[in-house]
Amino acid sequence: MSELIDNAGEAAGPAGESMAGSADEVSGSTPEPMAKVRPGEAAGELLAQARVLGALFGEQSTVGSFGRFQVLKRLGAGGMGVVYEAYDPDLARGVALKLVNVAARDREAALAEAKALARLSHPNVVPIYDVGLERDRVYLVMELVRGKTLREWLVGRTLGEIVTVYQQAGAALAAAHDVGLVHRDFKPDNAIVGDDGRVRVVDFGLACEADDPARTTTEPRGVAGTPRFMAPEIKAGTAITPAADQYSFSVALADAFEIAKLSPPRRIAAVIERGRAAEPADRFASMRDLLRALARDPARTWRLVVAGSVVASVLAIAGYLQHGRIDACERGADQLDGGWSRAARSSALDRVATLGRYGQSLRPLLERDLDAHASHWVGEYRAACLDRRRGTEAGTRLDRRMACLQRGIDALAAVGALISDAEPANLAELPRAVQSMPNPASCSDPDLFAAEVGPPLRDLAPVQRQLTHARILVGAGRYEQALADASTAVAAARSLGYGPVLAEALVLQGRALAEVPDRKAALPILAEATKVALSSRADALAVEAWARRLGVLVTVRERDLDRVLAGVDVVEPLAERIATATYPRAILYNNLGNAALSRDDKDKAREYFDRARIESQSLTGEDALELAKARANAELASGDRARADDLLAGAAIDLAAGLGEDHPETLLVRWMRGSLTIEDLRQVDSFLSPVCGAYELHAAQAAQTAQCWTELGLVRWDLGEHQIALGAMQRAMVASSKAVEAAAYVTLWEGNAGAAAQQFATAVAAAPPKPNESWLARVPRTRLTLGLGRARRQMGDLRGASEALDRARSDLELIVHDHPDTMCQRLLGRARVELAITLSAMGTRVPERIAAAKAAAAWLRRVRGNPDELNRVEALAGP
Repeated sequence: MSELIDNAGEAAGPAGESMAGSADEVSGSTPEPMAKVRPGEAAGELLAQARVLGALFGEQSTVGSFGRFQVLKRLGAGGMGVVYEAYDPDLARGVALKLVNVAARDREAALAEAKALARLSHPNVVPIYDVGLERDRVYLVMELVRGKTLREWLVGRTLGEIVTVYQQAGAALAAAHDVGLVHRDFKPDNAIVGDDGRVRVVDFGLACEADDPARTTTEPRGVAGTPRFMAPEIKAGTAITPAADQYSFSVALADAFEIAKLSPPRRIAAVIERGRAAEPADRFASMRDLLRALARDPARTWRLVVAGSVVASVLAIAGYLQHGRIDACERGADQLDGGWSRAARSSALDRVATLGRYGQSLRPLLERDLDAHASHWVGEYRAACLDRRRGTEAGTRLDRRMACLQRGIDALAAVGALISDAEPANLAELPRAVQSMPNPASCSDPDLFAAEVGPPLRDLAPVQRQLTHARILVGAGRYEQALADASTAVAAARSLGYGPVLAEALVLQGRALAEVPDRKAALPILAEATKVALSSRADALAVEAWARRLGVLVTVRERDLDRVLAGVDVVEPLAERIATATYPRAILYNNLGNAALSRDDKDKAREYFDRARIESQSLTGEDALELAKARANAELASGDRARADDLLAGAAIDLAAGLGEDHPETLLVRWMRGSLTIEDLRQVDSFLSPVCGAYELHAAQAAQTAQCWTELGLVRWDLGEHQIALGAMQRAMVASSKAVEAAAYVTLWEGNAGAAAQQFATAVAAAPPKPNESWLARVPRTRLTLGLGRARRQMGDLRGASEALDRARSDLELIVHDHPDTMCQRLLGRARVELAITLSAMGTRVPERIAAAKAAAAWLRRVRGNPDELNRVEALAGP
């Protein structure tokens, strides 16, 4: 799909070798670009554009569009179809629209391409937004990338520039391999260097599932790809593994140096030769290994780091080697024990299991994640040790690698302290703390070596240790303690005068402040973090700091929000330019969604939340768990209940996998799903019952436990299960002494309507309306007003009941109009039922009573409510 490129306003359709092994070339002919369709264009212009569209699509069009798309111009054509630049009003942005030829086999290929891309979420892979069938043509909607193919971009480039962009392309292939895909057709024409400097690998039309290398060849694979770059095993029809992409990548890189008329150094030439070895087994073990070898620079001499515990780690490797002890590279577990020994871990986890039912369920989860962290860390330690031994890693690169590994030891020590001192009240902190440990794989990330050279590691080590400890505490939710460590780190970083570390410390300090009561104190800290990060060229940190400040402004409803949002025109392009800034981008989009939601701009909020969700799919650990909430946020912005249910279900699965089935955050998302998206009352009952029970495992979740049981009590009453409903409300009262709504319903359902009415009235008076209050703030008062009406009806005060129920119904109709979640709809349905019965008893306002009864009956039928109550309301509605 090199046709996706638009260079300086000209359509790009460079000639290239064929897909699927044929000798056809991509057409380079390009019709004249069309003007964009705009509202109010003259009829003559629309008709002229329609004639051009007719020529392109083989039919006349009178609307200047293809489906919902406004087609602007053709970008190029290939063996599987044609690509156009188009405007998508649903996404409100320009896109690349690929139309596939009519043949059924091509439809299948296009759908296969869409599915392959849908499994990938990586900055260096062109994203697919939509796929569908229109006018008997399969279409794919993709990012519109403006730039040049790798082949075109090469002219006049240096060796370092070429290696850098090819590393990005290789990262895309590695991401495909991670999800079990082989691209099969990587070549310079299938990768684009965008105007933003980011490489996107495109055209996954020939991508396939990776084979088992031992697969028999009785049914050989069909030959597919471009002959010049095709691995020998593809030509032979034997097993296709990720090693095939290594071959194509290496051939393309060798060609790049030839086109640029450059001679690669011996180490890079050796990488290329190994990558394009005839036998897959002779190539690198993985694409990531190839990229690591490409990034290494053994020219620098080995030197030890003389900085605290970093020295210990590096000396350990050198010492074992020099004195001929047991292979040092296999002693990583012993090194990791310096942070928290295996024996101490086992003892602490055994103790956790004694801390109640939740502790018992938590122990295996913590053990699993701690063992996985240890295994990954030991593997990275071994790799670093072997690279040092072979001489392929030395100097500053190895210094940084070992300092990175030391942070893993420090993080384990911080987690160990939390687990060892855990009490029942803070057990829920532990999974988050474990997930907050840094991923050991990041220690071999080439980006680690590309960072600006700063102060000696001996000076940085104490600050890094404090930051690691603060990050674990933030993950655990111990914000006051995290604030103390982060503040100390900020002071130390200021004395060093090293911008990137100061920015990191300020961001952590701001994150901690954002969670304490006076969260406004975080605003100047995060503003400084943004400024320091930008001046230090730590762009990813700058994006995160700006996004987190925006998040605070939204929660405190600061007037400064408008001025801050004006900066999004600078921050958003900056975030999109940084290929590795997936996490900051996700935070940015999530908080922009929250800002849009605070203004009731649901369409814009939905767009941003969806972008946050897409970015978060490639995250792991604490980053992924933090962004899992983006799906819950998306639910608030969505008017599509089925879609919202899917989003919340996915978030619950992710949180359960990372934090456990009974963790409060997992339970919260499940509660939201049961309360806000499921309509059938029986299903709500069966869904919420285990959630409310699991909440009782957490003493610190008293308010949420009470809320869960209160909602379940209302649902059970609507089902006609009055005694069971009373039991649910009583459990809400046990959970929290502040469960005012539940306490009033218990009084009412135990038969004392007068006392219940007084309880509801007092609670309503304690929560008077405020100017410009949000709909969320109105819901609790409206619930209490509904309860007041129900109590007054039971005590015989029909006029007072009518007044309260009318007010509740009116408020709920306004809320449901803009926020149609099922909980508010259940409240509205109940208000209509109660009002219809009350008006009937009064014998007045007949038209209003009939309207309320009809609406109430429709709701009861839809949610499968109490049959006896349905019959009663239907009778009130009349024939």
